[in-house]
Amino acid sequence: MKKILVIKHGSLGDLILSLSSMYSIRNKYNESSIHLITEEKYYSFLKKTNFFEKIINDNRKNFFLMTIFILLKLLREKYDIVIDLQNSQRSTFYNFVFRFFGKSLVCSSRPFAQLRYKIPLQGKENAEKGLANQLNLLKINSLKIDNYNWLKVEIDKEFDSPFVLFIPGVSKGNDYKQWQPENFSKLIEFFESKNYKVCVVGTKNDLPAISLIINKNKNIINKIDSSPPEVIYSISLKAKLIISNDTGPGHIASLSKNNIIWILNEDKISKANIKSSGNDHKISANNIKDISPNEVCEYINLNNLLNT
Repeated sequence: MKKILVIKHGSLGDLILSLSSMYSIRNKYNESSIHLITEEKYYSFLKKTNFFEKIINDNRKNFFLMTIFILLKLLREKYDIVIDLQNSQRSTFYNFVFRFFGKSLVCSSRPFAQLRYKIPLQGKENAEKGLANQLNLLKINSLKIDNYNWLKVEIDKEFDSPFVLFIPGVSKGNDYKQWQPENFSKLIEFFESKNYKVCVVGTKNDLPAISLIINKNKNIINKIDSSPPEVIYSISLKAKLIISNDTGPGHIASLSKNNIIWILNEDKISKANIKSSGNDHKISANNIKDISPNEVCEYINLNNLLNT
């Protein structure tokens, strides 16, 4: 039986975009023992996929000696194949270790891989397509996940009434992707006029940026810092509409297949990863600050997004 290691530390949005690749690996090597190395904060979420026999916590902020300790332990596993879905400077070091000290076959887009996928220029290929092309080097067919029932959990009865979901935060260092909180706040009156409540989800890191929304609107369903991936997905299933920045929780919400409006900068990465198709709707500008609440309201009305 083969032993396989998958490397994927994060971030949350990138993890969501790699789920199909993980599923494809599981399908290809169904009789193998597959391990995953990732950050501790994603452990419980990824455990629910049942794609892996073992998940190893490896926080990216680890002290260098801790990383060496983890790698030494993993070398004892004698992996036949190492699949690097992270494709970062950090995983380049891992590739070196597993190739030359573990004698593993390494598949990556980074140096030291025997099977190396050459990534096109930034923005020429979306993340999911790039990973699918990389896995093709191992003759792994790219598969789509039929459903995400393993993510579904029970949520409060307050979500039985019609509501719209806001995801107004962004990950640290990505402030340029954030539509101003006051713009989200201005949308609430529009939805209340149509008898919709508003729910806000995100992490505690988002709280300073969106306190304006919460403080100015007392009827909000506030799930900030109480919305792990499972809760975000389950709330999204019931939402009439989702409005989100380009951020990890938004990618979780998009798994629900409900209508989602992405508020975006017109940059290469966002253009590649988010398309206007099906239930994905995109409102973008060269500068996200130039997108007005009125523009969003007009788009909703024009496309009957509250009547579908």
